[in-house]
Amino acid sequence: MEKKTQTNLEIVKKEVKVFISDMSRQEAAEFLGELADWAYANSESMCIDDELEMQNYEEDDV
Repeated sequence: MEKKTQTNLEIVKKEVKVFISDMSRQEAAEFLGELADWAYANSESMCIDDELEMQNYEEDDV
């Protein structure tokens, strides 16, 4: 991961900690679970997009 990206990730982590600090433990756990699901889905969609682009390049070569 690039340094700028790592720095931005740390900023987001700190903001999330501040955001959940006023929540109950249960509410914070639910929020973080939803956030994790969202992050995973977005990560997977990035991989799928990359796979589709690779397939398109292979088709162009034929």
